[in-house]
Amino acid sequence: MIHLIHAVARVWPLIRGRDFMLRNVLRRPVWRDALAKSPSVIRTRAGFPMHVNPGNDFISMALRLFGNIEPVTEAFVLDHVPPDGGFADIGANVGYFSLLVAALRPGAHVQSFEPNPPIASLLQQSVALNGLASRVKVNRLAVGDREGELPFCLHDTNTGHSRLAAEGTSGDIQVPVVVWDEWWASQHPEPIIHCVKMDIEGAELLALRGMRGFLQRQKPALIVEAYDHQLREFGCTAEELKQFILELGYREARPSDGNFYFIHSQA
Repeated sequence: MIHLIHAVARVWPLIRGRDFMLRNVLRRPVWRDALAKSPSVIRTRAGFPMHVNPGNDFISMALRLFGNIEPVTEAFVLDHVPPDGGFADIGANVGYFSLLVAALRPGAHVQSFEPNPPIASLLQQSVALNGLASRVKVNRLAVGDREGELPFCLHDTNTGHSRLAAEGTSGDIQVPVVVWDEWWASQHPEPIIHCVKMDIEGAELLALRGMRGFLQRQKPALIVEAYDHQLREFGCTAEELKQFILELGYREARPSDGNFYFIHSQA
């Protein structure tokens, strides 16, 4: 049965129904285990191979089942990165969007940020597998509003929910954190970034505060995850996050679907 579901999911043309299919697979142990044991190198719908996390990890299971993730985000990214453009993937996980841009935009350069060591290693392996080392830089760093080694919380069944520990809480490991404007100032000459995708589980406003100068200067398109229950851990709300971005001269480019989509009014 899982083989039939997999075959249907691989060609499923709609956004509606994807979540239903995935969650039904994950709640049935026989189906879930069969999918989890499938090869850890998959071929995506876009045609490139990539490493996914072994076992029952939510994002990697979605990639195994569908061959892609977040079709709306995918379309927005590709619409805003030109053939020789730049893309920043902050909270890259196993790197689907980083690899997608590099594969479909052969002249593009990508800066990927993933602080979780084993997940960053999978992304690095995928970069090597696709011969993309000259155009995809894997930065094993988190992005925040202060520099240093900070606690990081790991999630057992969804590495996409791994995140910086909120103030006053402990983590499972320590990871290096950079402030984007300070880190970016060390890049010479400054690369042009046309689109930023940020998915860092509630710490988005912290990272954005640290990249204000870059955003005002380069005005890239933005995709920013915004869930109130995650943002509250870091002392803000989705509305406050949205207002911060709007005050930098951005406007919403499409309705929110758990992500905000922005383009700059002067871009």
